[in-house]
Amino acid sequence: MKPKVICHIMSSVDGRLLDDRWTKPFDGTDKTELLKIYAAIGRELNTDAWMFGKNTVRAVFPEKFGDGNTPLSESYSVFVGDRHSARMFIVFDPDGDIRFTSSTLRGDNILVILGRNVTEEYLMFLREMRISYVVVNDAIDLMSGLEAAIREFGIHSVSVQGGGILNGALLNKGLIDELSLVVYPGIDGLAGVPSIFEYIGNETNCPAKGQSLQLLSVEQWGHGVIWLRYEFHINKK
Repeated sequence: MKPKVICHIMSSVDGRLLDDRWTKPFDGTDKTELLKIYAAIGRELNTDAWMFGKNTVRAVFPEKFGDGNTPLSESYSVFVGDRHSARMFIVFDPDGDIRFTSSTLRGDNILVILGRNVTEEYLMFLREMRISYVVVNDAIDLMSGLEAAIREFGIHSVSVQGGGILNGALLNKGLIDELSLVVYPGIDGLAGVPSIFEYIGNETNCPAKGQSLQLLSVEQWGHGVIWLRYEFHINKK
């Protein structure tokens, strides 16, 4: 059993994600005000946790942990650190090398999903930082990490607010239950710019194959922002 996964993303009308490239709002409103709408909608989802991809987390915690190389023992596969926030922030770290400088991100306590390649020194570092973690066989396996989140930490719903690569990986595995798409009233227009779903593969791959979308709701917010909600369905045939 895995948590409900909601892919919550803001894009331009052409599906691009780099907000510094988007055209300005027609009404002259500062772009940051529209980004605040996206954040407010994210809070309305009321999930138990939210998550970024590792590359996005790197922008907040850029330093790498490289101290020690003691292989993982059987102990300390789950650690419950500080949990004083209403929701948790999750990051999958297959390399076990993010050097956190805080046990929270945007005020929410952090949960790290790690693989068995992690070192004892890194786990000790996380315990000293009071950062929660769970070790699974392979942190690249998104399903096992999500299952561990609900099993060990009672996380029943997750809002994925990462980039297109994380969204694409989840899409390819059929792990997305709902798409929460906030459309910014502007355009990027350039080919090759990161988009909503960016599965890393070749032209023979069809990461969305067998999946379909059911429109749940459409809401118009301020300054031309549109919020679309879709439910994912897996076609059995």
